[in-house]
Formats: sequence, structure tokens, C-alpha cells
Amino acid sequence: MPVARPDGSYPTFDLSRPYSFASVQTIGLLDNATPYVPAAVPCFAAGTLIQTARGACGVETLRPGDLVLTRDHGVQTVRWAGGAHVSASGLEERPNLRPILIRAGALGANVPARDLLVSPQHRVLVRSRISHRLFRDAEVMVAAKHLVGLPGIAAADPPGGVTYHHLLFDRHEIILSEGCWTESLYTGPQALLSLTPAARREILGLFPELASGGPPAPARRLLTGREARQLAQRQQHNGGARRLVEAI
Repeated sequence: MPVARPDGSYPTFDLSRPYSFASVQTIGLLDNATPYVPAAVPCFAAGTLIQTARGACGVETLRPGDLVLTRDHGVQTVRWAGGAHVSASGLEERPNLRPILIRAGALGANVPARDLLVSPQHRVLVRSRISHRLFRDAEVMVAAKHLVGLPGIAAADPPGGVTYHHLLFDRHEIILSEGCWTESLYTGPQALLSLTPAARREILGLFPELASGGPPAPARRLLTGREARQLAQRQQHNGGARRLVEAI
């Protein structure tokens, strides 16, 4: 079955040319989830502890209807959950899917409280004087992949592959994962295009306004790749005197 590119187009084949079989890559599906392509989707690795109304719970145990603590709107209901497993060979073939490991304390004092493993596009909350000086916003959201190279932050190669999970709420939320404020699924155009048609249908059934309206309002300013790299470079130049998450 052909797979759509990120721009929504499909590959074409010239039947006059010879082709040979290369390989089959299987992305195993969770029995409680809808399949998707995680390249551009913010997601947590299995085992990540999410703060909920009943305490810290593994992200893989959360279901629609569960109550999760948010930074801005108290306890909110999970509306949709998705997940998929990417094998070790799949990560080798598609290194852009390799998770990003954020070591405990890499972002600030006890932030995260434990090692945090997320997809490359997953955004974390940065709160610092540096971000305020650069962007006039003390709090901004930065994709984990743009922080790689800073102390304690690197791409990982889990020997058994990685199982990714993500959570959708009524709005873009900031939720607490391993003691670090991180985003929920943001249903912008890029993320929606990365989902399978079945997943998009489910989400558009819950939120039909996404089909006709513009992208939803983000919980915080979403830094572009260029802005995020500028922030990381300033952080490196600062030599660690400032943390990415400060009490300001």
C-alpha cells in the first residue's frame, strides 16, 4: 500500500522501468491504538510517567477518559490516544525516528526528575531569561531534536526499538512527564499529515473544526527550527550558567 509523503502526495512508479524487492519494515501496532507514522508526531516512549489525577502513570496505560494534570487548565480528559512500535532495524533504516534522551536534570534543577525519552519532534517547555531576551517570551516550546548536543541530551538507540505513545486533549496542553512540562499532541497540519487516514478520521470525528479551520492555538509559542537552534547555541555559549528551565 503506498504511503503518503509529509506533503500529502504519493509516490509514482514508471512501469517501464525494472524494480526489485528490497525489504519489508513492520511497525507493530498497539491493540488499544490507531496506527500512525511517528516521524512528525510528538510522542512519549513507553514507560514515561505522566502525572494524572491518580498520580504518576505510565503513558502506555492511559486511555480516553483518563484525567491528566495540565499546566494551564487543571485536570483534563484524554480524548484520543495513539501508539506504534518501531523496531531496532526500523530505527536504523529511518534514523529520523530515533528517540531523544533527555537525562535527569539536563534542563534544570531536577528537570526532568528521571530520564525522559521522547520522539524527535516532541516539544518541551523552556522557561528562561535567554528565551525572553531572544523571543520576548519567557516560556516557549522547543522540539527535543533541536536540543541535541546540549549536556545530557542526545539521540538514543534502544536495542529493542521504541514504542511511541501520544495523547490528545480538547486543546493543545502542557502536561507533566517525568517531572518535565512537555506538550500533548498538537493537531497542526504536519502532525495530521503524518497520521494514517484512519487516525485522521477518528480525530476529525472528535474535532470536525480541524477540517475547515486553521491550525489550533498552541499552548505556547512554538519555536521554528532556526529559532530553536539559536536558543541552543546561546545556551552553549552561556556555558551552562543559565538553565533551560529556570524559576523566573
